[in-house]
Amino acid sequence: MPVLSLQSIFIWAAAPILQSLCIFALYRRNLLNQFRFFASFLAFQVIKNGVLFLCYHYSSPQSWTYYASYWVGTAMADMFKIAVLYEIFCAAFKPFAGLQDLAKVVFKWAAASILFVGFLVFVTTPASQPIKFNWLIVGIYDFEKIVRLMECALLLFLFMGSQHLGMSRKNRVFGFALGFGIDAFFQLIVYSAAATSHVSKLHMWGQLPPVVYFVSLLVWVAYLVQPEPARESLHIPVTSPLLRWNEVALAMGHSGGRVALNMPAEPFMPSVERMVEQVMQKEMLVERRQQRVV
Repeated sequence: MPVLSLQSIFIWAAAPILQSLCIFALYRRNLLNQFRFFASFLAFQVIKNGVLFLCYHYSSPQSWTYYASYWVGTAMADMFKIAVLYEIFCAAFKPFAGLQDLAKVVFKWAAASILFVGFLVFVTTPASQPIKFNWLIVGIYDFEKIVRLMECALLLFLFMGSQHLGMSRKNRVFGFALGFGIDAFFQLIVYSAAATSHVSKLHMWGQLPPVVYFVSLLVWVAYLVQPEPARESLHIPVTSPLLRWNEVALAMGHSGGRVALNMPAEPFMPSVERMVEQVMQKEMLVERRQQRVV
């Protein structure tokens, strides 16, 4: 059995405990239905860590068993992360039903496009590599970087739009995205540094991702343990583009009405009078809404 450092032993032992604690907290907070992909991701991580530890214990990090288990587990974890990001993305738009439905469609198409591009990269990568199945590893590695970019983009989106969505920085949705964003940001730094650093420094950079992921677990535990503040009530102006986009998205989600043709023509003046009355009613309604907002 290879000798493990004290830091590695601590992370190997503590990470599954924190992941299990997150699952238990989701259960106690009655959040399993809302964040079932997140809970499934954490459960998968517990199983993955156990399998990797057994492979490490009975073989070595250089063995093909550990090598294959690590990269297959990484690919499956990245696919889980896409589902979790979709879950967080939808939860962020909860106050806006129309935009939430539209966001679901957009995210699904974006995820499908990413998977399709990843498949093309996987197929077009030459198989003649010096290392066995290195072409498969390169495809998983590129796919992981794309997922990391998605995590950072989601965190940036919530940082910029949390106030418009009525979501404070203490909200659990923001906390989940923060944990993924921290892990992804430092992982991208490690990717960049490892590509430009000397071979002698690769081991040093390799020690950083487990520590950062451990910090992400602590962030998730902290957000799940502490009580979540109520979502802030939104005071949106009537002329807000966000409100209009939500109304448009709601209208897009319903089938259009039917128009009756070949009906007797209505006299001109009564129709004009009715149109004027409708315009005046709309203006009065807008003024009332503005008075309520003020």
